[in-house]
Amino acid sequence: MNNTTSKDTQEVKSFFDGYANDFDSIYGHTDHQRGILDKLADKLFRQVMLLRFKETLKRTANSAIHSVMDIGCGPGHYCVEFLKQGKKVMAIDLAENMLKIAKGRVNETHLDGKGEIAFLQANYLEHNFEQQYDAACLMGFFDYIKNPEDVLEKLKKDITKEVYASFPQSGGLLIWQRKIRYKMRNCPLYLYSLKDLQELMKKVGLEGKYEVIDLKRDFFVKIDMS
Repeated sequence: MNNTTSKDTQEVKSFFDGYANDFDSIYGHTDHQRGILDKLADKLFRQVMLLRFKETLKRTANSAIHSVMDIGCGPGHYCVEFLKQGKKVMAIDLAENMLKIAKGRVNETHLDGKGEIAFLQANYLEHNFEQQYDAACLMGFFDYIKNPEDVLEKLKKDITKEVYASFPQSGGLLIWQRKIRYKMRNCPLYLYSLKDLQELMKKVGLEGKYEVIDLKRDFFVKIDMS
């Protein structure tokens, strides 16, 4: 890992350790107070989050998907739903505070013994896994990755069937607000045009093996890894 990537990793970890409660409040599940602009951005973000949530769960409902790696699991909303589907889940996040929220959410949800889950605080690129998983979920992950090629190449080794990922669009309403907010908090942010996405997939040899859904604020991407 080069120095720039390492610096990004530390900044993202620091950002989300401090942002965990704010981020969870976007879902409306905490009493944490938000400013007017933040609330407007949250409302728009919540809409795209719901859309990508539905797109992901529609695909993991496939009976051929038995295990899911949730990379950048955040506050654990996807983890809970994967468990409800009876999946084996590996939940990974850099931020300790995000994992605490995710563990609490899983423990508070009555799952009646469905599925199984393990939590891991780690940098995905730096961790070697003893087994492969059928699918991977990377929602709100590539926003903070300087070299997405490295992640996709590793996913080709770790995942046997499908990858579901979101890529933030470089244009759109209130993108300036997000850029300023992240810059003020010293957190890296990487945005994509459709052309950027197409070039990335071609670069890593996944051309013709993916589909893109335009969610207006994000691109939802499903990649065939088989």
